[in-house]
Amino acid sequence: MSATSEAVNRNKSQIRFRDLVQREEEARIHLKNEKERLEQRKRRTLDEEKDLERIKNLLERLKNAPKRELAYPVYVATRDYFNANEGLIGNIVLNHEDGHLRIYNEGAVSISDIVKISLVLGLLAIDEVQPPRLIVEKPRYIVEKPKEAGKEAVHIEIFVDLTDPVNNTFSNAFFAAFGEVTGILDLAIMVLPILANEGDPASTRVLDGAVDTAEFAYVIRCLREKGIDVNEPQLKRRVNECLDKIQKVGVDKPLSDVGISLPDLNEVSDYQIQSENVRLMGPVICSAMFEELKVFQVIDKLVELSQNGMLPTGRGEAGEMLYLYWKDTPNRISESERHNIYALTIGIPGGDTNIMTNRDFNDLWLRFVSAVSSLVRQKTADQILRANIPSAISQQLVRKAARDLALNLSSKGYGMTLYLALDLQAQIKMMIKLLSDKEIRSSYGARDMWQVIDQVATLELGGARNSARYRTLATCGAIITAWLANNVKKYNSATSRAIIDIDEVLSSDPATAPDGKATTEPTDYDLVNACELWLAETATSEDQIEQLSQNPRESPMMTSRPVQIPAIAREMLDQAGIGVPGFGLGMGMRRQ
Repeated sequence: MSATSEAVNRNKSQIRFRDLVQREEEARIHLKNEKERLEQRKRRTLDEEKDLERIKNLLERLKNAPKRELAYPVYVATRDYFNANEGLIGNIVLNHEDGHLRIYNEGAVSISDIVKISLVLGLLAIDEVQPPRLIVEKPRYIVEKPKEAGKEAVHIEIFVDLTDPVNNTFSNAFFAAFGEVTGILDLAIMVLPILANEGDPASTRVLDGAVDTAEFAYVIRCLREKGIDVNEPQLKRRVNECLDKIQKVGVDKPLSDVGISLPDLNEVSDYQIQSENVRLMGPVICSAMFEELKVFQVIDKLVELSQNGMLPTGRGEAGEMLYLYWKDTPNRISESERHNIYALTIGIPGGDTNIMTNRDFNDLWLRFVSAVSSLVRQKTADQILRANIPSAISQQLVRKAARDLALNLSSKGYGMTLYLALDLQAQIKMMIKLLSDKEIRSSYGARDMWQVIDQVATLELGGARNSARYRTLATCGAIITAWLANNVKKYNSATSRAIIDIDEVLSSDPATAPDGKATTEPTDYDLVNACELWLAETATSEDQIEQLSQNPRESPMMTSRPVQIPAIAREMLDQAGIGVPGFGLGMGMRRQ
Protein backbone atom coordinates (compact mmCIF):
# COMPACT_ATOMS: atom_id res chain seq x y z
CA MET A 1 0.00 0.00 0.00
CA SER A 2 1.41 3.41 -0.98
CA ALA A 3 2.04 6.22 1.48
CA THR A 4 -0.72 8.27 -0.16
CA SER A 5 -3.26 5.47 0.33
CA GLU A 6 -2.23 5.06 3.96
CA ALA A 7 -2.68 8.80 4.57
CA VAL A 8 -6.10 8.73 3.00
CA ASN A 9 -7.16 5.75 5.11
CA ARG A 10 -5.89 7.42 8.30
CA ASN A 11 -7.68 10.70 7.58
CA LYS A 12 -10.80 9.43 5.86
CA SER A 13 -12.90 10.18 8.93
CA GLN A 14 -11.81 13.83 8.65
CA ILE A 15 -13.26 14.33 5.18
CA ARG A 16 -16.31 16.63 5.32
CA PHE A 17 -19.01 16.42 2.67
CA ARG A 18 -20.47 19.90 2.85
CA ASP A 19 -23.42 19.17 0.60
CA LEU A 20 -24.73 16.64 3.13
CA VAL A 21 -24.86 19.35 5.79
CA GLN A 22 -26.65 21.68 3.43
CA ARG A 23 -29.11 19.01 2.37
CA GLU A 24 -29.76 18.14 6.02
CA GLU A 25 -30.63 21.78 6.75
CA GLU A 26 -32.89 21.90 3.69
CA ALA A 27 -34.61 18.68 4.75
CA ARG A 28 -35.33 20.10 8.20
CA ILE A 29 -36.69 23.32 6.72
CA HIS A 30 -38.82 21.23 4.37
CA LEU A 31 -40.28 19.27 7.30
CA LYS A 32 -41.06 22.45 9.24
CA ASN A 33 -42.73 24.07 6.23
CA GLU A 34 -44.66 20.93 5.42
CA LYS A 35 -45.84 20.72 9.03
CA GLU A 36 -47.02 24.33 8.91
CA ARG A 37 -48.80 23.76 5.61
CA LEU A 38 -50.61 20.70 6.93
CA GLU A 39 -51.53 22.48 10.16
CA GLN A 40 -52.92 25.41 8.22
CA ARG A 41 -54.90 23.07 6.02
CA LYS A 42 -56.16 21.19 9.08
CA ARG A 43 -57.25 24.44 10.72
CA ARG A 44 -58.97 25.56 7.54
CA THR A 45 -60.71 22.21 7.18
CA LEU A 46 -61.90 22.34 10.78
CA ASP A 47 -63.15 25.90 10.29
CA GLU A 48 -65.01 24.90 7.14
CA GLU A 49 -66.59 21.93 8.90
CA LYS A 50 -67.69 24.12 11.79
CA ASP A 51 -69.09 26.71 9.40
CA LEU A 52 -70.96 24.05 7.46
CA GLU A 53 -72.49 22.70 10.68
CA ARG A 54 -73.44 26.25 11.72
CA ILE A 55 -75.20 26.92 8.42
CA LYS A 56 -77.02 23.58 8.59
CA ASN A 57 -78.30 24.47 12.05
CA LEU A 58 -79.45 27.88 10.85
CA LEU A 59 -81.34 26.44 7.88
CA GLU A 60 -82.94 23.79 10.06
CA ARG A 61 -84.09 26.40 12.57
CA LEU A 62 -85.43 28.66 9.81
CA LYS A 63 -87.28 25.71 8.34
CA ASN A 64 -88.89 24.79 11.66
CA ALA A 65 -89.76 28.38 12.62
CA PRO A 66 -90.02 30.33 9.35
CA LYS A 67 -92.18 33.12 10.79
CA ARG A 68 -90.38 33.49 14.12
CA GLU A 69 -86.74 33.58 13.07
CA LEU A 70 -84.72 35.90 10.80
CA ALA A 71 -81.55 35.37 8.77
CA TYR A 72 -80.65 38.97 7.84
CA PRO A 73 -77.54 39.40 10.03
CA VAL A 74 -77.63 43.23 10.22
CA TYR A 75 -81.13 43.16 11.70
CA VAL A 76 -80.35 40.27 14.06
CA ALA A 77 -77.18 42.01 15.29
CA THR A 78 -78.99 45.35 15.72
CA ARG A 79 -81.81 43.62 17.61
CA ASP A 80 -79.35 41.86 19.91
CA TYR A 81 -77.43 45.05 20.66
CA PHE A 82 -80.60 46.96 21.51
CA ASN A 83 -81.69 44.14 23.80
CA ALA A 84 -78.27 43.86 25.43
CA ASN A 85 -78.42 47.59 26.26
CA GLU A 86 -81.86 48.08 27.77
CA GLY A 87 -81.43 51.82 28.25
CA LEU A 88 -81.40 52.49 24.51
CA ILE A 89 -85.03 51.57 23.88
CA GLY A 90 -86.42 50.53 27.22
CA ASN A 91 -88.19 47.52 25.69
CA ILE A 92 -87.19 44.25 24.12
CA VAL A 93 -86.91 44.46 20.33
CA LEU A 94 -88.49 41.45 18.62
CA ASN A 95 -88.16 40.15 15.10
CA HIS A 96 -89.98 42.15 12.47
CA GLU A 97 -93.06 40.65 10.85
CA ASP A 98 -93.08 41.18 7.10
CA GLY A 99 -91.15 44.42 7.59
CA HIS A 100 -93.26 45.71 10.50
CA LEU A 101 -91.09 46.39 13.55
CA ARG A 102 -92.29 44.71 16.73
CA ILE A 103 -91.40 45.58 20.32
CA TYR A 104 -92.43 43.76 23.47
CA ASN A 105 -95.25 45.47 25.32
CA GLU A 106 -96.46 47.05 22.10
CA GLY A 107 -98.90 49.21 24.02
CA ALA A 108 -95.92 51.35 24.99
CA VAL A 109 -94.35 51.48 21.51
CA SER A 110 -93.65 54.96 20.24
CA ILE A 111 -92.62 56.59 16.99
CA SER A 112 -89.37 57.42 18.73
CA ASP A 113 -88.55 53.71 19.18
CA ILE A 114 -89.46 52.95 15.56
CA VAL A 115 -87.22 55.79 14.35
CA LYS A 116 -84.29 54.70 16.47
CA ILE A 117 -84.40 51.12 15.28
CA SER A 118 -85.06 51.79 11.59
CA LEU A 119 -82.56 54.64 11.31
CA VAL A 120 -79.80 52.67 13.00
CA LEU A 121 -80.51 49.83 10.54
CA GLY A 122 -80.37 52.27 7.63
CA LEU A 123 -77.11 53.88 8.73
CA LEU A 124 -75.45 50.50 9.20
CA ALA A 125 -76.69 49.45 5.75
CA ILE A 126 -75.43 52.52 3.84
CA ASP A 127 -72.12 52.39 5.69
CA GLU A 128 -71.83 48.71 4.63
CA VAL A 129 -70.94 47.58 8.15
CA GLN A 130 -70.17 43.87 8.29
CA PRO A 131 -72.21 42.14 11.01
CA PRO A 132 -71.06 39.11 13.05
CA ARG A 133 -72.02 35.67 11.78
CA LEU A 134 -75.25 34.07 12.96
CA ILE A 135 -75.51 31.02 15.20
CA VAL A 136 -78.27 28.88 16.71
CA GLU A 137 -78.18 28.52 20.47
CA LYS A 138 -80.48 28.28 23.48
CA PRO A 139 -82.81 31.27 23.84
CA ARG A 140 -81.07 34.17 25.55
CA TYR A 141 -84.45 35.51 26.56
CA ILE A 142 -88.02 34.23 26.37
CA VAL A 143 -90.68 36.90 26.09
CA GLU A 144 -93.81 35.80 27.87
CA LYS A 145 -96.82 37.33 26.19
CA PRO A 146 -99.87 38.07 28.37
CA LYS A 147 -102.17 35.07 28.25
CA GLU A 148 -105.21 37.29 27.72
CA ALA A 149 -103.63 38.47 24.48
CA GLY A 150 -103.93 34.92 23.18
CA LYS A 151 -100.30 34.79 22.11
CA GLU A 152 -97.62 32.25 22.93
CA ALA A 153 -94.21 32.93 24.39
CA VAL A 154 -91.64 34.00 21.80
CA HIS A 155 -88.61 31.69 21.69
CA ILE A 156 -85.81 33.26 19.65
CA GLU A 157 -82.84 30.98 18.97
CA ILE A 158 -80.92 32.69 16.13
CA PHE A 159 -78.43 35.25 17.44
CA VAL A 160 -75.15 36.80 16.40
CA ASP A 161 -71.94 35.09 17.47
CA LEU A 162 -70.35 37.37 20.05
CA THR A 163 -67.03 35.52 19.63
CA ASP A 164 -66.79 36.51 15.96
CA PRO A 165 -63.77 38.84 15.51
CA VAL A 166 -66.00 41.13 13.45
CA ASN A 167 -68.13 41.76 16.55
CA ASN A 168 -65.82 44.48 17.92
CA THR A 169 -65.99 46.47 14.69
CA PHE A 170 -69.76 46.10 14.52
CA SER A 171 -70.10 47.21 18.15
CA ASN A 172 -68.26 50.45 17.43
CA ALA A 173 -70.35 51.04 14.30
CA PHE A 174 -73.62 50.35 16.14
CA PHE A 175 -72.99 52.82 18.95
CA ALA A 176 -71.70 55.40 16.48
CA ALA A 177 -74.92 55.03 14.48
CA PHE A 178 -77.06 55.26 17.62
CA GLY A 179 -75.21 58.41 18.68
CA GLU A 180 -75.86 59.92 15.23
CA VAL A 181 -79.55 59.03 15.55
CA THR A 182 -79.76 60.64 18.98
CA GLY A 183 -78.40 63.90 17.57
CA ILE A 184 -81.06 64.18 14.86
CA LEU A 185 -83.90 62.26 16.51
CA ASP A 186 -86.41 65.13 16.47
CA LEU A 187 -85.86 65.77 12.76
CA ALA A 188 -86.03 62.04 11.96
CA ILE A 189 -89.36 61.73 13.81
CA MET A 190 -90.78 64.41 11.50
CA VAL A 191 -89.24 62.96 8.33
CA LEU A 192 -90.38 59.33 8.75
CA PRO A 193 -94.14 60.11 8.36
CA ILE A 194 -93.35 62.11 5.21
CA LEU A 195 -91.48 59.17 3.70
CA ALA A 196 -94.28 56.81 4.75
CA ASN A 197 -96.86 58.98 3.00
CA GLU A 198 -94.68 59.15 -0.12
CA GLY A 199 -94.59 55.35 -0.07
CA ASP A 200 -98.35 55.01 0.52
CA PRO A 201 -99.88 53.70 -2.71
CA ALA A 202 -103.40 54.66 -1.58
CA SER A 203 -102.35 58.16 -0.43
CA THR A 204 -104.28 57.74 2.82
CA ARG A 205 -101.91 60.08 4.64
CA VAL A 206 -101.41 57.64 7.48
CA LEU A 207 -98.41 55.60 8.63
CA ASP A 208 -99.02 52.55 6.47
CA GLY A 209 -96.73 53.32 3.55
CA ALA A 210 -93.48 51.56 2.67
CA VAL A 211 -90.14 53.06 3.67
CA ASP A 212 -86.64 51.88 2.79
CA THR A 213 -84.34 52.06 5.83
CA ALA A 214 -81.35 52.92 3.63
CA GLU A 215 -83.26 55.74 1.89
CA PHE A 216 -84.40 56.98 5.31
CA ALA A 217 -80.77 57.20 6.40
CA TYR A 218 -79.69 58.85 3.13
CA VAL A 219 -82.45 61.48 3.41
CA ILE A 220 -81.54 62.33 7.01
CA ARG A 221 -77.87 62.78 6.10
CA CYS A 222 -78.83 64.81 3.04
CA LEU A 223 -80.96 67.14 5.17
CA ARG A 224 -78.17 67.54 7.70
CA GLU A 225 -75.70 68.43 4.95
CA LYS A 226 -78.08 71.18 3.82
CA GLY A 227 -78.41 72.46 7.38
CA ILE A 228 -82.14 71.71 7.59
CA ASP A 229 -83.64 71.22 11.04
CA VAL A 230 -87.07 70.84 12.66
CA ASN A 231 -87.85 74.52 12.06
CA GLU A 232 -87.84 74.15 8.27
CA PRO A 233 -91.27 75.41 7.04
CA GLN A 234 -91.13 73.40 3.77
CA LEU A 235 -89.75 70.18 5.19
CA LYS A 236 -91.74 67.93 2.83
CA ARG A 237 -90.34 69.75 -0.20
CA ARG A 238 -86.80 69.41 1.15
CA VAL A 239 -87.36 65.71 1.78
CA ASN A 240 -88.54 65.24 -1.81
CA GLU A 241 -85.52 67.11 -3.12
CA CYS A 242 -83.25 64.72 -1.24
CA LEU A 243 -85.25 61.73 -2.50
CA ASP A 244 -84.91 62.95 -6.09
CA LYS A 245 -81.18 63.31 -5.59
CA ILE A 246 -80.84 59.88 -4.02
CA GLN A 247 -83.01 58.16 -6.63
CA LYS A 248 -81.41 60.19 -9.47
CA VAL A 249 -84.80 61.37 -10.73
CA GLY A 250 -84.34 63.34 -13.96
CA VAL A 251 -80.55 63.10 -13.73
CA ASP A 252 -78.22 60.91 -15.75
CA LYS A 253 -76.15 58.59 -13.66
CA PRO A 254 -72.53 59.67 -13.25
CA LEU A 255 -69.88 57.66 -15.02
CA SER A 256 -68.70 56.28 -11.68
CA ASP A 257 -72.11 54.69 -11.09
CA VAL A 258 -72.22 53.30 -14.61
CA GLY A 259 -68.79 51.77 -14.12
CA ILE A 260 -69.77 50.09 -10.87
CA SER A 261 -72.49 48.07 -12.58
CA LEU A 262 -70.34 47.12 -15.58
CA PRO A 263 -70.92 43.42 -16.29
CA ASP A 264 -68.24 40.79 -16.50
CA LEU A 265 -67.39 41.09 -20.19
CA ASN A 266 -66.24 37.45 -20.28
CA GLU A 267 -69.81 36.44 -19.41
CA VAL A 268 -71.54 38.68 -21.98
CA SER A 269 -71.09 36.32 -24.91
CA ASP A 270 -72.64 32.90 -24.89
CA TYR A 271 -70.64 31.65 -27.87
CA GLN A 272 -67.10 32.87 -27.30
CA ILE A 273 -65.99 29.50 -25.91
CA GLN A 274 -68.22 26.59 -26.83
CA SER A 275 -67.61 23.74 -24.40
CA GLU A 276 -68.68 21.08 -26.89
CA ASN A 277 -66.22 22.43 -29.46
CA VAL A 278 -63.46 22.02 -26.90
CA ARG A 279 -64.62 18.56 -25.86
CA LEU A 280 -64.55 17.14 -29.37
CA MET A 281 -60.79 17.77 -29.55
CA GLY A 282 -60.32 14.78 -27.25
CA PRO A 283 -61.22 12.25 -29.96
CA VAL A 284 -59.06 14.20 -32.44
CA ILE A 285 -56.00 13.97 -30.16
CA CYS A 286 -56.72 10.29 -29.52
CA SER A 287 -56.99 9.67 -33.26
CA ALA A 288 -53.68 11.47 -33.82
CA MET A 289 -52.00 9.22 -31.26
CA PHE A 290 -53.49 6.16 -32.95
CA GLU A 291 -52.11 7.52 -36.22
CA GLU A 292 -48.63 7.59 -34.71
CA LEU A 293 -49.08 4.03 -33.43
CA LYS A 294 -50.07 2.95 -36.96
CA VAL A 295 -53.38 1.62 -35.62
CA PHE A 296 -55.28 2.65 -38.78
CA GLN A 297 -52.63 0.96 -40.93
CA VAL A 298 -52.78 -2.14 -38.71
CA ILE A 299 -56.54 -2.42 -39.24
CA ASP A 300 -56.11 -1.96 -43.00
CA LYS A 301 -53.48 -4.69 -43.01
CA LEU A 302 -55.75 -7.05 -41.04
CA VAL A 303 -58.53 -6.45 -43.60
CA GLU A 304 -56.09 -7.14 -46.43
CA LEU A 305 -54.85 -10.35 -44.80
CA SER A 306 -58.43 -11.45 -44.21
CA GLN A 307 -59.30 -10.81 -47.88
CA ASN A 308 -56.32 -12.90 -48.98
CA GLY A 309 -57.25 -15.72 -46.61
CA MET A 310 -54.06 -15.25 -44.60
CA LEU A 311 -55.80 -14.32 -41.33
CA PRO A 312 -57.36 -17.44 -39.81
CA THR A 313 -60.69 -16.10 -38.56
CA GLY A 314 -63.80 -18.23 -38.52
CA ARG A 315 -67.45 -17.29 -38.75
CA GLY A 316 -67.62 -15.02 -35.77
CA GLU A 317 -67.65 -11.45 -34.59
CA ALA A 318 -64.05 -10.75 -35.66
CA GLY A 319 -64.65 -11.83 -39.24
CA GLU A 320 -67.91 -9.87 -39.39
CA MET A 321 -66.24 -6.68 -38.10
CA LEU A 322 -63.43 -7.01 -40.67
CA TYR A 323 -65.97 -7.46 -43.45
CA LEU A 324 -68.04 -4.45 -42.36
CA TYR A 325 -64.91 -2.33 -42.07
CA TRP A 326 -63.93 -3.24 -45.64
CA LYS A 327 -67.48 -2.68 -46.88
CA ASP A 328 -67.70 0.82 -45.32
CA THR A 329 -64.40 1.98 -46.80
CA PRO A 330 -65.98 4.48 -49.27
CA ASN A 331 -67.96 6.12 -46.45
CA ARG A 332 -65.07 6.33 -44.00
CA ILE A 333 -62.70 9.26 -43.52
CA SER A 334 -59.58 8.66 -45.60
CA GLU A 335 -56.00 9.03 -44.38
CA SER A 336 -55.48 12.36 -46.15
CA GLU A 337 -58.72 13.69 -44.69
CA ARG A 338 -57.61 12.66 -41.22
CA HIS A 339 -54.35 14.55 -41.64
CA ASN A 340 -56.32 17.59 -42.75
CA ILE A 341 -58.34 17.40 -39.52
CA TYR A 342 -55.19 17.12 -37.42
CA ALA A 343 -53.63 20.13 -39.14
CA LEU A 344 -56.77 22.25 -38.83
CA THR A 345 -57.52 21.47 -35.18
CA ILE A 346 -54.29 20.62 -33.36
CA GLY A 347 -51.66 21.86 -35.78
CA ILE A 348 -49.97 18.57 -36.77
CA PRO A 349 -48.12 19.11 -40.06
CA GLY A 350 -49.13 16.96 -43.00
CA GLY A 351 -52.45 18.28 -44.26
CA ASP A 352 -53.17 19.91 -47.60
CA THR A 353 -51.44 23.20 -48.29
CA ASN A 354 -54.83 24.96 -48.47
CA ILE A 355 -55.66 23.97 -44.89
CA MET A 356 -55.23 26.78 -42.34
CA THR A 357 -52.98 24.91 -39.90
CA ASN A 358 -53.55 25.73 -36.24
CA ARG A 359 -50.01 26.96 -35.61
CA ASP A 360 -50.83 28.41 -32.19
CA PHE A 361 -52.02 25.15 -30.67
CA ASN A 362 -48.72 23.60 -29.64
CA ASP A 363 -47.52 26.69 -27.78
CA LEU A 364 -50.89 27.28 -26.06
CA TRP A 365 -51.17 23.61 -25.07
CA LEU A 366 -47.70 23.42 -23.56
CA ARG A 367 -48.19 26.72 -21.74
CA PHE A 368 -51.37 25.47 -20.10
CA VAL A 369 -49.90 22.08 -19.16
CA SER A 370 -46.75 23.74 -17.80
CA ALA A 371 -48.73 26.35 -15.85
CA VAL A 372 -50.79 23.65 -14.13
CA SER A 373 -47.68 21.64 -13.30
CA SER A 374 -45.79 24.67 -12.00
CA LEU A 375 -48.73 25.75 -9.82
CA VAL A 376 -48.83 22.39 -8.04
CA ARG A 377 -45.07 22.10 -7.67
CA GLN A 378 -44.98 25.49 -5.92
CA LYS A 379 -46.74 23.98 -2.92
CA THR A 380 -43.68 22.00 -1.90
CA ALA A 381 -41.50 23.73 0.66
CA ASP A 382 -38.45 24.01 -1.55
CA GLN A 383 -40.43 25.48 -4.43
CA ILE A 384 -42.18 27.96 -2.14
CA LEU A 385 -38.78 29.35 -1.16
CA ARG A 386 -37.47 29.47 -4.72
CA ALA A 387 -40.64 30.49 -6.58
CA ASN A 388 -40.38 33.72 -8.54
CA ILE A 389 -44.15 34.13 -8.68
CA PRO A 390 -46.55 33.65 -5.72
CA SER A 391 -49.14 30.89 -5.88
CA ALA A 392 -52.05 33.34 -6.11
CA ILE A 393 -50.54 34.90 -9.23
CA SER A 394 -49.80 31.47 -10.68
CA GLN A 395 -53.53 30.72 -10.40
CA GLN A 396 -54.17 33.67 -12.69
CA LEU A 397 -51.50 32.47 -15.11
CA VAL A 398 -53.27 29.10 -15.25
CA ARG A 399 -56.56 30.91 -15.81
CA LYS A 400 -55.15 32.88 -18.74
CA ALA A 401 -53.47 29.83 -20.26
CA ALA A 402 -56.70 27.82 -19.98
CA ARG A 403 -58.78 30.59 -21.52
CA ASP A 404 -56.37 31.10 -24.43
CA LEU A 405 -56.19 27.38 -25.16
CA ALA A 406 -59.95 26.84 -24.89
CA LEU A 407 -60.67 29.79 -27.18
CA ASN A 408 -58.24 28.39 -29.72
CA LEU A 409 -59.85 24.93 -29.59
CA SER A 410 -63.37 26.33 -29.67
CA SER A 411 -62.64 28.42 -32.75
CA LYS A 412 -61.50 25.27 -34.59
CA GLY A 413 -64.57 23.22 -33.68
CA TYR A 414 -67.15 24.84 -35.92
CA GLY A 415 -68.67 23.51 -39.11
CA MET A 416 -68.06 19.92 -40.16
CA THR A 417 -65.33 19.39 -37.55
CA LEU A 418 -67.91 18.28 -34.99
CA TYR A 419 -69.22 15.47 -37.21
CA LEU A 420 -65.73 14.46 -38.30
CA ALA A 421 -64.68 14.17 -34.65
CA LEU A 422 -67.76 12.09 -33.84
CA ASP A 423 -67.02 9.86 -36.83
CA LEU A 424 -63.41 9.44 -35.66
CA GLN A 425 -64.61 8.57 -32.17
CA ALA A 426 -66.93 5.87 -33.50
CA GLN A 427 -64.15 4.50 -35.69
CA ILE A 428 -61.72 4.39 -32.76
CA LYS A 429 -64.23 2.48 -30.61
CA MET A 430 -64.75 -0.03 -33.42
CA MET A 431 -60.99 -0.52 -33.88
CA ILE A 432 -60.50 -1.06 -30.14
CA LYS A 433 -63.27 -3.65 -30.15
CA LEU A 434 -61.80 -5.43 -33.17
CA LEU A 435 -58.22 -5.46 -31.88
CA SER A 436 -59.40 -6.68 -28.47
CA ASP A 437 -61.33 -9.60 -29.98
CA LYS A 438 -60.17 -12.91 -28.58
CA GLU A 439 -59.87 -14.50 -32.03
CA ILE A 440 -57.65 -11.68 -33.34
CA ARG A 441 -55.44 -11.79 -30.25
CA SER A 442 -55.09 -15.55 -30.50
CA SER A 443 -53.93 -15.26 -34.11
CA TYR A 444 -50.90 -13.27 -32.93
CA GLY A 445 -50.43 -14.81 -29.49
CA ALA A 446 -51.16 -11.45 -27.86
CA ARG A 447 -52.54 -10.73 -24.41
CA ASP A 448 -54.12 -7.41 -25.36
CA MET A 449 -54.78 -5.11 -28.31
CA TRP A 450 -51.48 -3.27 -27.86
CA GLN A 451 -49.52 -6.44 -28.45
CA VAL A 452 -51.57 -7.07 -31.58
CA ILE A 453 -50.66 -3.60 -32.83
CA ASP A 454 -46.97 -4.15 -32.06
CA GLN A 455 -46.96 -7.57 -33.74
CA VAL A 456 -48.64 -6.43 -36.98
CA ALA A 457 -46.61 -3.19 -37.15
CA THR A 458 -43.35 -5.11 -36.68
CA LEU A 459 -44.17 -7.93 -39.13
CA GLU A 460 -46.03 -6.03 -41.82
CA LEU A 461 -45.46 -2.26 -41.48
CA GLY A 462 -41.73 -1.84 -40.97
CA GLY A 463 -41.61 -1.49 -37.20
CA ALA A 464 -43.66 -0.75 -34.11
CA ARG A 465 -43.89 2.46 -32.08
CA ASN A 466 -43.87 3.00 -28.31
CA SER A 467 -47.46 2.01 -27.58
CA ALA A 468 -47.24 2.84 -23.85
CA ARG A 469 -46.22 6.40 -24.64
CA TYR A 470 -48.87 7.19 -27.21
CA ARG A 471 -51.76 5.58 -25.39
CA THR A 472 -50.78 7.63 -22.30
CA LEU A 473 -50.76 10.79 -24.40
CA ALA A 474 -54.13 9.88 -25.90
CA THR A 475 -55.68 9.41 -22.46
CA CYS A 476 -54.08 12.59 -21.08
CA GLY A 477 -55.27 14.59 -24.08
CA ALA A 478 -58.84 13.41 -23.54
CA ILE A 479 -58.70 14.27 -19.81
CA ILE A 480 -57.28 17.76 -20.38
CA THR A 481 -59.79 18.68 -23.10
CA ALA A 482 -62.66 17.31 -21.00
CA TRP A 483 -61.58 19.42 -18.01
CA LEU A 484 -61.37 22.51 -20.22
CA ALA A 485 -64.85 21.78 -21.58
CA ASN A 486 -66.37 21.24 -18.13
CA ASN A 487 -64.86 24.33 -16.47
CA VAL A 488 -65.43 27.13 -18.98
CA LYS A 489 -67.22 29.35 -16.45
CA LYS A 490 -64.49 28.84 -13.88
CA TYR A 491 -61.58 30.06 -16.00
CA ASN A 492 -63.51 32.41 -18.30
CA SER A 493 -64.45 34.74 -15.43
CA ALA A 494 -61.80 37.04 -14.01
CA THR A 495 -63.69 37.28 -10.71
CA SER A 496 -64.14 33.58 -9.88
CA ARG A 497 -62.30 31.74 -7.13
CA ALA A 498 -59.06 29.77 -7.50
CA ILE A 499 -59.18 27.76 -10.69
CA ILE A 500 -57.56 24.66 -9.12
CA ASP A 501 -58.00 23.55 -5.51
CA ILE A 502 -54.37 22.85 -4.66
CA ASP A 503 -55.06 21.59 -1.15
CA GLU A 504 -57.48 19.01 -2.52
CA VAL A 505 -55.01 17.93 -5.20
CA LEU A 506 -52.20 17.47 -2.67
CA SER A 507 -54.32 15.78 -0.02
CA SER A 508 -53.66 12.17 0.95
CA ASP A 509 -57.02 11.14 -0.51
CA PRO A 510 -57.78 13.46 -3.45
CA ALA A 511 -61.07 13.35 -5.28
CA THR A 512 -60.80 11.41 -8.53
CA ALA A 513 -63.32 10.55 -11.20
CA PRO A 514 -65.00 7.13 -10.97
CA ASP A 515 -63.58 4.32 -13.06
CA GLY A 516 -63.99 5.07 -16.75
CA LYS A 517 -65.12 8.67 -16.12
CA ALA A 518 -61.76 10.46 -16.03
CA THR A 519 -61.90 11.22 -19.76
CA THR A 520 -65.38 12.75 -19.48
CA GLU A 521 -65.72 14.07 -15.90
CA PRO A 522 -62.15 14.69 -14.67
CA THR A 523 -61.47 16.29 -11.29
CA ASP A 524 -58.71 18.81 -10.58
CA TYR A 525 -56.48 15.93 -9.46
CA ASP A 526 -57.12 14.07 -12.74
CA LEU A 527 -56.16 17.24 -14.65
CA VAL A 528 -52.91 17.73 -12.70
CA ASN A 529 -52.02 14.05 -13.09
CA ALA A 530 -52.67 14.20 -16.85
CA CYS A 531 -50.54 17.34 -17.22
CA GLU A 532 -47.64 15.78 -15.31
CA LEU A 533 -47.83 12.59 -17.37
CA TRP A 534 -47.94 14.62 -20.59
CA LEU A 535 -44.80 16.54 -19.64
CA ALA A 536 -43.05 13.33 -18.61
CA GLU A 537 -43.94 11.44 -21.80
CA THR A 538 -42.91 14.35 -24.04
CA ALA A 539 -39.65 14.78 -22.06
CA THR A 540 -40.28 18.47 -21.42
CA SER A 541 -37.41 19.84 -19.35
CA GLU A 542 -37.80 21.66 -16.03
CA ASP A 543 -36.40 24.84 -17.59
CA GLN A 544 -38.99 24.72 -20.34
CA ILE A 545 -41.80 24.18 -17.84
CA GLU A 546 -40.69 27.14 -15.73
CA GLN A 547 -40.20 29.38 -18.76
CA LEU A 548 -43.57 28.54 -20.29
CA SER A 549 -45.49 28.80 -17.01
CA GLN A 550 -43.96 32.00 -15.62
CA ASN A 551 -43.38 33.97 -18.81
CA PRO A 552 -46.81 34.29 -20.40
CA ARG A 553 -47.07 35.82 -23.82
CA GLU A 554 -49.76 38.05 -25.20
CA SER A 555 -52.80 36.10 -26.31
CA PRO A 556 -52.58 35.30 -30.03
CA MET A 557 -54.94 36.95 -32.47
CA MET A 558 -58.00 34.72 -32.41
CA THR A 559 -61.63 35.22 -33.32
CA SER A 560 -64.37 33.51 -31.36
CA ARG A 561 -65.71 32.09 -34.62
CA PRO A 562 -64.09 31.35 -38.00
CA VAL A 563 -63.93 34.37 -40.30
CA GLN A 564 -64.14 34.03 -44.06
CA ILE A 565 -60.82 35.06 -45.66
CA PRO A 566 -60.19 34.88 -49.42
CA ALA A 567 -57.75 32.17 -50.47
CA ILE A 568 -55.24 34.68 -51.86
CA ALA A 569 -55.28 36.58 -48.55
CA ARG A 570 -54.71 33.36 -46.62
CA GLU A 571 -51.71 32.54 -48.79
CA MET A 572 -50.24 35.99 -48.25
CA LEU A 573 -50.73 35.74 -44.49
CA ASP A 574 -49.17 32.29 -44.38
CA GLN A 575 -46.15 33.51 -46.34
CA ALA A 576 -45.70 36.59 -44.16
CA GLY A 577 -46.41 34.97 -40.78
CA ILE A 578 -43.94 33.18 -38.57
CA GLY A 579 -45.69 30.10 -37.25
CA VAL A 580 -45.15 28.43 -33.89
CA PRO A 581 -43.76 24.88 -34.16
CA GLY A 582 -46.55 22.41 -34.72
CA PHE A 583 -48.12 20.16 -32.13
CA GLY A 584 -46.36 17.16 -33.58
CA LEU A 585 -42.91 18.67 -33.08
CA GLY A 586 -43.55 18.89 -29.35
CA MET A 587 -44.29 15.18 -29.22
CA GLY A 588 -41.64 13.74 -31.46
CA MET A 589 -44.03 13.23 -34.38
CA ARG A 590 -42.64 13.09 -37.87
CA ARG A 591 -43.49 15.47 -40.66
CA GLN A 592 -45.40 13.71 -43.39
